[in-house]
Amino acid sequence: MFVLPVVGFFAAFNLFPTMFGLWLSLTDYDLLSPPIWVGLDNFRNLFADRMFRQALGNTLVFVLGATVPVWVLSLLAALVFDQAFRGRDVMKAAFFLPVLPPVVVIAVVWRLLLHPNGVMTSLTGGWWGITEIRWLADAALAPFSMIAVHDWAIIPFFMMIWLAGLAAIPPEFREAAAIDGAGPVRIFWHVDLPQLRSTAVLIGALSSINAFQTFALQYVLPNDPGGPANSTLVLGLLVLKYGFQYFRMGDAAAVSVVMFAMIMCVTLVQLWFNRRA
Repeated sequence: MFVLPVVGFFAAFNLFPTMFGLWLSLTDYDLLSPPIWVGLDNFRNLFADRMFRQALGNTLVFVLGATVPVWVLSLLAALVFDQAFRGRDVMKAAFFLPVLPPVVVIAVVWRLLLHPNGVMTSLTGGWWGITEIRWLADAALAPFSMIAVHDWAIIPFFMMIWLAGLAAIPPEFREAAAIDGAGPVRIFWHVDLPQLRSTAVLIGALSSINAFQTFALQYVLPNDPGGPANSTLVLGLLVLKYGFQYFRMGDAAAVSVVMFAMIMCVTLVQLWFNRRA
């Protein structure tokens, strides 16, 4: 009886929408007429749809750019802040600030910074006499601009997780390695990194899941959501377009199921690695 309200809340706002979305993915539904059962036709049609294939490719590129650089750079930042130096706490707090604002606020601020004649153009192109860079209006630059903004905002968060993992390593391990003549690089490679295996798996899973679910940056940052020329169209944004612009709710639900399956695969890989750790 005590847990029933929580179970009811979970069932009403999590379990039921999930099951309802799975059922909708097997129907043809335009939000106006009753759903018509079509079985797996929506999934077959998806992979024949050029827009879906482009969104899937864009999503995979974004996931790659939003995971591997994040793992490396957040670990490097954690190693820096794991050292004792004057002003470390102040600098750590300042470094963590990008995590605090909502993604929409970050997107609005960076939309101003990435103006063709804005601050980032002055910083990067000023040395070469370039006065205009179309960061968000060029189909080649826009996807990488999304990745750069995302990584800038999320690296401090994963840095804190790395720091927690580093703090859990017994100092006796490093002291013993130093007595045996190991330098800082060898201590990190042979002592710290093996001890950080569970932390690395957790960060890999969280960053991958977060990247697959990206939506707000691609919706707010470009002048046209998913643009230019659908170069920043990702699966999360495609769900919105299919469901509420094209009134193809069955296809939108099918895209959601595909996203769910991809995220579930990432989660299962995490569980497998955790069992081996």
